[in-house]
Amino acid sequence: MNQTLINIIQKEKFHPSFLGFFINHNFLIRRKIRKAILKHSNLLSGAMIDFGCGTKPYKEFFSNCDEYIGVDYKIEGREEKQKEVDVFYDGKIIPFENNRFDSLLSTEVLEHVFNIDELLLEFNRVLKLGGKAIITTPFMWEEHEMPYDFARYTTPALEHLYSKNGFEIIHNYKTGNYIEVIYQFKINYIKNILPENKLIKHIVLFPFTIFYNFFGVLLSLVLPKDDTAYFNNVFILKKAKNL
Repeated sequence: MNQTLINIIQKEKFHPSFLGFFINHNFLIRRKIRKAILKHSNLLSGAMIDFGCGTKPYKEFFSNCDEYIGVDYKIEGREEKQKEVDVFYDGKIIPFENNRFDSLLSTEVLEHVFNIDELLLEFNRVLKLGGKAIITTPFMWEEHEMPYDFARYTTPALEHLYSKNGFEIIHNYKTGNYIEVIYQFKINYIKNILPENKLIKHIVLFPFTIFYNFFGVLLSLVLPKDDTAYFNNVFILKKAKNL
């Protein structure tokens, strides 16, 4: 029973359903990320690299890919959470030959990369010419996975970085809006001031999660939209040239 509950919670973490509305304190941001990846998943095919794959939560969206290889940093003490990783990255070189992959996925990773130009050049190197990529990057989000949280990027900054490193921007957009950000951060605040005990935290956070998720969804639908504050940048890219 406990394992079943853990599996449900883990699934709702990345794939929030109606149940997630009640139990997922990251419901507002996670549902937008999921929707963005699913919407564009058909653009990726062939041999695919999931960089920063973690537990490969979105692998099911890419059944049309012939090969799905997960790459991530090796972090001591997180072996259990990294069982899905196929190949580890040393912080410098992605351990594959030039033009190895047709497609690339990277979700919520670039904020953890200090040498971002070097990594984007590696993305360029391992992708075939014309290869497609989906990359999501947070803009409004609290510090996380410390001490490995280094940056937040605006849309123009990412446009510059991708173009500079040999990618053509096919499409880009923002997820979330000012209202959703406000209510997501209300939940984050309550979560952060609660005791570290996980059981107590979940019990106390439960009513706040429902309350703020409800008003975050409702008010974002009825009030005028403002996306000067937003959750994520989503970029659909094509490798335009070898560097």
